[in-house]
Parts: sequence; C-alpha cells; structure tokens
Amino acid sequence: MKQVRRQAHLTQSDFASRFGVTRDIVASWENGRVDPPEAVVRLICREFDVSYPWLKNGEMPMSVPDEAVALNQMDRIMNGDNEFMKSVFRELANLPADAWKEINAFVDRLNATDTKNL
Repeated sequence: MKQVRRQAHLTQSDFASRFGVTRDIVASWENGRVDPPEAVVRLICREFDVSYPWLKNGEMPMSVPDEAVALNQMDRIMNGDNEFMKSVFRELANLPADAWKEINAFVDRLNATDTKNL
C-alpha cells in the first residue's frame, strides 16, 4: 500500500482523506498492524489501477491490463457527475463504422504530426 501511495505522490494524510480515514489508520495499514477493510482494498485497486492479487498477496503483476484500466476509467466517467463527459461517451458508442474510420484517420494524422515535432 505504501508503494501505491508513494507512486501517486501522496502523503499519508492525503491518501487517508481519499478514503475517509485518518493518517494514523493509513500508517497502521502500511506497517501491517491492521488490515484494511476489503472495501478499501478494492477501492484502492480501482482508484490507482492496481491489481487486486498484487495488493492483497504481492502476486505480480502490480498493474492491471490497459483494457481494464480503460474500462475502469469509463466506469468512473459514466458513474460520475460530469454530464458532458457522459454525453461524449454515449455519442461515441453510437457512431457508425464510417465515422470510426474518419476518427481513425484523424488520429493517425495527429500521431504523424506529433512524430514530426519530436
């Protein structure tokens, strides 16, 4: 848990406030004196894109696959409060195949431009 917190550049207090606990509780979790509740473990995995088996048992890999990260991010957006972001995802989900081809070509052009600017 300490590794997750440090990689996120959070103090124990900042980390604690994200989960509604005190800094002392986070310190107890990190030192192994107290196990965090299962709901907190799962929330940490979700919030920081960390594999559950890694956080619970140290089983590699630490991070979840990119596809799972993307699904997690989409889930956060669709369950969040930003109506604009939700509407963008809804509209993208309903695009016809031809529109996706145009978007693909546009992204390819952007990538080509980025490569030239490097």
